[in-house]
Formats: sequence, structure tokens, C-alpha cells
Amino acid sequence: MLGSSVSVSSFAVYKRLTPAYMAESTAKLAKSSSIKSEVEYFRNKVSNLQSVDDVFKDGRLMRFVLKAYDLEDQIQYPARIKQIMKDDPSDPRALLQRMTNPGYREINSALDFFKSGLTKLKGEALQKDIIARYQSARNEDQIAGLSPNLEEAFYFERKIGKVKNGYEILGDPVLFNVAKTALSLPASVSGSNIERLKVLVESKVDMSRLNDTKYVKSMIERFLVLKDVETRRNEGGGLIDMFA
Repeated sequence: MLGSSVSVSSFAVYKRLTPAYMAESTAKLAKSSSIKSEVEYFRNKVSNLQSVDDVFKDGRLMRFVLKAYDLEDQIQYPARIKQIMKDDPSDPRALLQRMTNPGYREINSALDFFKSGLTKLKGEALQKDIIARYQSARNEDQIAGLSPNLEEAFYFERKIGKVKNGYEILGDPVLFNVAKTALSLPASVSGSNIERLKVLVESKVDMSRLNDTKYVKSMIERFLVLKDVETRRNEGGGLIDMFA
């Protein structure tokens, strides 16, 4: 059991989240009635879809799919997410091309509404992938309930490998916050010229190693250590024994 407390060390919790632990906890959560209900709803609704536009008419279905791709907050922008998901990814004028969050390109490519219509979404392979992503995301939500810092760490771990340049880090508030903290950049840097800031981020982050698990984890661990120290300082306590 991970347990929790007012001054829980995010770093200490994160270090215990081995792949085996995450797989086991995700599998356990997947058996819960609430998750099973959402999965069943997703499968039933997809099987009855008649057109791509039908996807966007069902808020519960949309929330499930967006959750799987870390885009759940986009449910509040239905017109924008609909356009992005239906965009032609090869069109340089498409709204998709103006978005810096790599998650938009990921969902557009996975569902492939522009070229394939509902074909991919109705396929078993993609449905299994979406369900697995959803279950994993819900499991991370449960663990992240111990600390908002863990939520950001999970997000960074999933997304940073898809980043192509500094603009995409700057364009994602979570990626930038984790990177800024891990690199010990001053808070004032957020107000810097965007071009100068891109150069600074790319000079501090080894962009060639963003798919290197050890490198990414080292950034996350530094982020969590520094956030733990900040939390404990704000609570008036001493340093946390983060390496116990």
C-alpha cells in the first residue's frame, strides 16, 4: 500500500511505482464496477455509431476517448477538438498544424477520421488500445491523488517523448513547468521572449534523449525532489527524507 499523509513525499512514492506495480494496480482497478461500466459504454456506443459526427454528439463517449489521450480538458472546447480530430493532417492550413500540444496530432493520427472515417475506431485493435490507455490514465489519477506533483510527473513521462522542439515544451503548461523546475530556471523566465526562451530550453534539455527512459526519469525525479522541498518549506517543516 502506498498510503498517504499531509506531507507525503512525491519523490518517494514515484520511486516505488515500478512497471510491475503499475501493471498490477491498473489491472486491479480495471475490475472495479465504475471502470467496467465506462468500458462497456464505450464499446456499445462505438458499435452503434453511424457517422464520425455521432462521436461528437455523445459527451460521455468523447470524455472516454479524450481521457485515453490526455485531452480530457478539451471537452470544454467541443468545436475545436472536433475540428482537430477531423482535420487532414497533410493540410498545412489545418487547425491541427497550429497546435503545439503533440496530443492533438496523436489522437488525429490514431482515429484517422479524415481518411478512414469510423473504420479504425470500430476496429478491435484501436478499441483495445483506447481502453488500455483509459484504464492506465484512471490508475494514474488514483495515485496522483496523493499529490498534484505526481499528476504532472505522469503526464510529462507520457508526453515528452513525442516532443520535437522547444516550442512544443513551451506550448504545454505541464511540460514546461516540469522542465522549468527540473532545470532550476527562475520563475521570471516565463516572461522572456519566446524565441530566446526556446533557445534556452533546448540548450538545457537534451532533445536527442527525450525517448531515453533513464534521462526522462532523472528529470522527473529532480522535479519531484524540488517540489517536495518546496512543499515542506511552505508547511514550515524541515527537509523531507526523500531518499529513505
